[in-house]
Amino acid sequence: MIYRKPTWSPKIKPQKIKKLYEQDSKGIYDEELVNDIGIALFARVESMIMVTSSNLGHPLCIECKAEIPNSYTKGFISICPNCGWTIDIFEYRAFYKGQTLNGVGALPELKEFAEKYPTAKTYAEKMRMIDFLIHTFHDNLNVEPSRATATNVIEGNTGEIANLIFSLTYGENSTVTKQVLNEWLEKFERSISRNIDPVTGKLKNGKEYLYEGIGNNKNKKRNERRRKT
Repeated sequence: MIYRKPTWSPKIKPQKIKKLYEQDSKGIYDEELVNDIGIALFARVESMIMVTSSNLGHPLCIECKAEIPNSYTKGFISICPNCGWTIDIFEYRAFYKGQTLNGVGALPELKEFAEKYPTAKTYAEKMRMIDFLIHTFHDNLNVEPSRATATNVIEGNTGEIANLIFSLTYGENSTVTKQVLNEWLEKFERSISRNIDPVTGKLKNGKEYLYEGIGNNKNKKRNERRRKT
């Protein structure tokens, strides 16, 4: 039996994204930086795809990526049929809990990035793939998109990341266009996070909660408890 605890690739630091765009806007095409960010994002996306597969009922072996037996029975030991890697399936799930790795709403975009990024050879191609990934949303085509995919791959809360995306620098020498940002902002205003002002990264005036309806739901539950006492 082979046993190694699952490890998942971490989010990247927002300062790196900010620096990449600042330099790109000035015509400074930093190959080392774009490679560093691109490889880190690729690893993070691979982790997200694996976790999403598990959440959809198809856990994958961390050693060889083959599908492993799944069960919702406590104490079930899953053994990879391909390489013999072994783990308690509940332990497997516990290792990714709370790490914002579930990408079920953005799975098509994650798979597209994972497929295309390795084929990107030039600085410009890598930059465009990075730009594509950080400007996607979960439920990207819905009238009301869910959260921004950037919250899965970049460190920070939703407000901080919205402000980061809003503040990215573009210029005449940029290899990516500001049109993508404009489209992102339009979607953000329709998303579940629309109570946040990307300009400040804070809640808009008069808003108490990050997501629409949370305040009303809390008040409704509070009133129901009061009626029962």
